[in-house]
Amino acid sequence: MKSRSWLLPLVALSAACAATTPPPKTAPKIAGSAAADSRRYTADLRDSWEHLVAREHVPVEDVAVLADVEAAASIPIPQHRSIDSAVRLFTNELRDDVQTYFDRSARYRPAIDGILSEYRLPKALGYLPVIESGYAPTLTSRAGAHGIWQFMDETAREYGLRIDWWIDERADPDRAARAAAAYLTDLYRQFGDWSLALAAYNCGATRVRRALDNNGATTFWELYDAGVLPKETRGYVPTFYATVLIASDPAAYGFHLPAPAADDAAPVTVEGPVSLKYIASVAEVDEARLRDLNPSLKRGIVPPGLNKVRIPAAAAAAIAPRAAMLKHDDSDVAVCSLKLRSGDSIRRIARALGTSPETIFDMNGSRSFDEGDTVFLPVRGRDLGVLLGAADAFYAVRRGDTLYSIAKRHGLSVAELRELNGFERAHKIHPGERLRVVPPRVVTAGGM
Repeated sequence: MKSRSWLLPLVALSAACAATTPPPKTAPKIAGSAAADSRRYTADLRDSWEHLVAREHVPVEDVAVLADVEAAASIPIPQHRSIDSAVRLFTNELRDDVQTYFDRSARYRPAIDGILSEYRLPKALGYLPVIESGYAPTLTSRAGAHGIWQFMDETAREYGLRIDWWIDERADPDRAARAAAAYLTDLYRQFGDWSLALAAYNCGATRVRRALDNNGATTFWELYDAGVLPKETRGYVPTFYATVLIASDPAAYGFHLPAPAADDAAPVTVEGPVSLKYIASVAEVDEARLRDLNPSLKRGIVPPGLNKVRIPAAAAAAIAPRAAMLKHDDSDVAVCSLKLRSGDSIRRIARALGTSPETIFDMNGSRSFDEGDTVFLPVRGRDLGVLLGAADAFYAVRRGDTLYSIAKRHGLSVAELRELNGFERAHKIHPGERLRVVPPRVVTAGGM
């Protein structure tokens, strides 16, 4: 049997928050505030919530009722009227949304809790995605924040997440959770207070520090009452605490927490580029399931090089033995590689493919290429020759032409011209004959 020593701090916590936590099925009293103030706080919170989380509903199965009292005991929960308003908002108008996000959390919370424990952070922070993204890995906000933890790209890169043409690790549940844990650790070290750290997570540390300095304040709640932080941030912190309170006793508020979901996927190291569509066909699994397991692969393509791909455990054995060769077998992957030769221009190639030079630069992580370099292009290998004008690689013999004159015109030796066309020394050319005058391009469907 597990020790119940955590109940002691919970008792103290409950006593401290008695004025904050509403009793089941009755609206809490808000000390020192009129009904009009209560309506105003609720309206502000509702407006903030609409900015914070996209409204989407995913049907889920009913699960056993659990409670996460350890989360509530792991962080001091302040007493403030805005938290009461947030609890009422969640238990009434937004009940279905919040329950959906709790249900979805079952898949991600075990890993998140483990990472938070590693970083020695409060377990309560595992509920931050309820108000960030509803645990939706591919959610993008209007401001461009992405993933479960809603990182902006600059902050994501600062904390080691990869974002390029192939991958956006903000959508990787494990990597993004580690980055979020590191970021929250730094914010708490800077402010020494979780309410301020959470506000900084939402609107930026510089903005919070400036607000504190300009207003002679020391707490988030002073900034809240002064109205000097963005409305979204003023709703963000109270709704987080409301979420933790509900998670600590979900049944009392008309919610339930799901049991942690078992992870039925196994990582397999695959050499790319290769499409998830092809991997799914080899593994005999649904492509949509494979994409769901690998949300950071923006285009459904495993990038060049060695990459870990999450595959349903039962199908992993079918992929592992072929993991290094899949890229050679996937003829339909919409990526190919091309070896550059003298005179090639990325801009000309991009124009021929109907794409932009920036796309090719992004795919290859470089803006500078030399003769002999191999570059990745956003096109199927079988289509590349036609798009680049393969007809220019041949010359139709005219009356009076000789092997020497043709070779000289195209910068070749006679021996090279013969080799390109497989001619014996005795071969005689004739008008209308098509000779190859440009070496075949080095193109592969997937990898180099």
